[in-house]
Amino acid sequence: MQGLFSKRFQKALREKAIPYPSFPRALRKRLAMVCRAHMETWGQRWETSDTEAEAMEALKGAYGKAALRVQDESDGGDREATGFDDFVVFAYPQSVLDALEAYYRLLAEDRRSPYQAEVNAVLAEEASVWRMSEGRMYLIDSRFLDALRDLVEEDMRREGFLGAHEEFRDARSYLLAGDADDAIHKANCAFESALKALLNQREGTAGELLKRLRAETDLLHGVPEEAQKAITGSVLQGLPALRHKVGGHGQGVEPLRIPRAYGDLAVNLCAVYLKFLLDLKKELSPPVVRPESDAEDDDLPF
Repeated sequence: MQGLFSKRFQKALREKAIPYPSFPRALRKRLAMVCRAHMETWGQRWETSDTEAEAMEALKGAYGKAALRVQDESDGGDREATGFDDFVVFAYPQSVLDALEAYYRLLAEDRRSPYQAEVNAVLAEEASVWRMSEGRMYLIDSRFLDALRDLVEEDMRREGFLGAHEEFRDARSYLLAGDADDAIHKANCAFESALKALLNQREGTAGELLKRLRAETDLLHGVPEEAQKAITGSVLQGLPALRHKVGGHGQGVEPLRIPRAYGDLAVNLCAVYLKFLLDLKKELSPPVVRPESDAEDDDLPF
């Protein structure tokens, strides 16, 4: 089986360009249980096979090995794996990712999506930084987004957007606590507060404020009018739409349990939107540079 994780990223792993995978025992056992739950069996009564057995053979072929070795906890060495679940639980870390990918490829088309969804759900619950997308494992690296959020907080403090800053911090706190609904709500509040600060307004929804941003300021005049309409009418409407449709509105009689991913999306959108507004403000209101003559006068002794 070609193109498994350890082969695709062999050089990156060797050069430590990506973090070396790590999987606690509890997570490994849960992943093995997901695989077992999706196992398919086929063949005649006298000759049958199943997904786990085929995955073991596929891994042997990928590694060019007659047997698959796993870590032996008893003596610190290694031993031959007794089966697929034993391999997932005790294999070397990069091989766990190979096993999950190999299993996905052997499932029928209609079984792949449910399998992937369960694998990702377990990885998320166990706070793993790995996810599967279309049968391939990827590292979810949040360092860039975390840095962006920190940068936006610092800019808001510097520019005096204190209300927006406080609400953005609340949104991040709610997200960290797993309360996606409140994270979405507070993220939208932070966006609205930033717009109010720019417009010197006390009231207004995001939609109303965005219209005023285009009509009453020159912040968007760097692009043609049609582009301005698209920015205020579509591009910057993502977060308000998320708040209206998911974070508290349009859920029907029974409130929904909002997955964390939507809260994460809201906080990230808020950070991007706020950075855009702050960048526009800074570009159109650069710091005042004092003339050289003023500086020279300050140096005179009288």
